Amino acid sequence: MALVLTRAAIQRSLSMREAIDAVRLAFQALSVGHAHAPQRSAVTLAAEGVALLMPSLLQTTEHTAFGLKLVTVMPRNPEHGLSRIYASVLLLDATTGQILAILEGGWLTAMRTGAASGLATELLARPDADVLALFGAGVQAPMQVVTIHTVRPLREVRVVNHSDEHYVQLLETLQSMLGASCPPIRRAANAREALHQASLVACATAATAPLFAWRDVFPGAHINAIGAFNPTMCELDAETLANARIVVDRREAALAEAGDLIQALATGHIAAPETWSELGDLARGLQPGRQSSDEVTVFKSVGNAVQDVAVALHVYARARQLGLGVEVDI
Repeated sequence: MALVLTRAAIQRSLSMREAIDAVRLAFQALSVGHAHAPQRSAVTLAAEGVALLMPSLLQTTEHTAFGLKLVTVMPRNPEHGLSRIYASVLLLDATTGQILAILEGGWLTAMRTGAASGLATELLARPDADVLALFGAGVQAPMQVVTIHTVRPLREVRVVNHSDEHYVQLLETLQSMLGASCPPIRRAANAREALHQASLVACATAATAPLFAWRDVFPGAHINAIGAFNPTMCELDAETLANARIVVDRREAALAEAGDLIQALATGHIAAPETWSELGDLARGLQPGRQSSDEVTVFKSVGNAVQDVAVALHVYARARQLGLGVEVDI
């Protein structure tokens, strides 16, 4: 019997702390070769749409699981009152081939994306880091605040974004998710104001030009950059990358999709990918985390489908314990 899990069921089955721990296992497995995630494939659909297919295999001490995430991006959907993006995750027992669960993929993706930043922050940020400069107020922005607040309790969040509506939505979402523990949030007039003595930075935008300059980065800051996910996009300038320690989820994926790194590499501003650290190696203790209080660190993420499988496995087990979801005989 397969378990069908809605967004509401997933929300009840997964905290951000649990997502971070699941993602840690995923990156550790990648580091030791116990996980495999081929580059995603794309299929063109009608109405200028595209279907993205992301398979992955994860082996842990308890499970060997295969996952397939399907994301459809349909630009014309809003004209008909429909969402532009839909996502679902198929989870299988890789030993028997049986379907374990079918999960709504939007919330799971948002959580696992945030969780990777949380893990990087836990490993790389200064222990006393408590002021966050947040660039962007879109769908992923609340998750960046929640995940960072989970591992480094925040004293203040400063937001730089363009849309008044999105800023209000961000405030409402964070107050709903964090309740009484929600830190003070204010809108900064510009990047320099947001970055003043900010030891944490999160970038979650669709920018095609750098969001700030190296001269404004606080010594010892940790930066999570998750928004530039194709070669034409860019959130971080080459000088910032040249002066920072670079950590990626996977070098191969970063070389294919991380516009910030691709552009800085092409102009010779940063060293070869062999000098970049992978998050899994840090999670396993093979490489050190923060090495000095003034070291600036950058986690550049384009995402990895193994994260989806690891989080889906946790949600599946927890939902079984709680009696959530609908069982279907497929």
